[in-house]
Amino acid sequence: MAGNKKVVRLMSSCYPLEVNTKMPKLEDEDVTTEFTYSLGNTRVTMKITEVISSSGGVKQVYIDFCENSGKGSLAKLNLRLSENKRYGILCNFMNTSFEGSYNSKKNHYYAPPLPEREVLTYYSLESGCGGCFTLEKKKKDEYGVVVTVKVTHDFIVGEETMHVKVKIGYADGGGEKGLKVEVDGPVKLTMEYVKHVVSRSERKMWTAIEKASTDGDGGAVDSGRKRIQMDALTNLEIEPHTVVPCNKYAPYIKE
Repeated sequence: MAGNKKVVRLMSSCYPLEVNTKMPKLEDEDVTTEFTYSLGNTRVTMKITEVISSSGGVKQVYIDFCENSGKGSLAKLNLRLSENKRYGILCNFMNTSFEGSYNSKKNHYYAPPLPEREVLTYYSLESGCGGCFTLEKKKKDEYGVVVTVKVTHDFIVGEETMHVKVKIGYADGGGEKGLKVEVDGPVKLTMEYVKHVVSRSERKMWTAIEKASTDGDGGAVDSGRKRIQMDALTNLEIEPHTVVPCNKYAPYIKE
């Protein structure tokens, strides 16, 4: 794999953020893109692997993430997606595990015709860092055929984030040539912008909910595009809970 390294200065930390990016070479059997962040004792690794079939197309996509606080705490996420003739792009499983000082919160949003969306936020009391994962599935119709999956990750340090977006769709629009994976980032964003994007998505969600509830008998209709399913639809708060201080021996929490 070919790689490059850069250093990003963050206003919220006296430590420089080292970003390593490894891109696949043409001779690699499977295509793996890897990002690594190093900030003080904290190390974050994100791998996106495209599994190539014998016909030459991408049939599976693996996304593996690990954040190590450097003090015995871990946050892990493993996501597996595959092409399925009946259901489209199938999310086979999404596994998360948190050890030590990490706290997490997960919300699931579903109000057709908007894309189904899962949001996972977490932060560490030890390292002073946190993050936010989103998984968004866009469906072709009411039958649930998924045509696009978008995964984003934000590594949050105070009022700034390092943002990566992975978009998975069909290479030819119909699935004959397998899946197409587009990776954007990492790029530095402000928390103000991230909150703006999240609040805009919530407004669209509530608009769809209100439209469905006022259509027909005044309640949620369990058919077609009017169906609403929600698991823990609450106001998502992505707050900069923590700040990485200059003194690595004295981490603190910003409430």
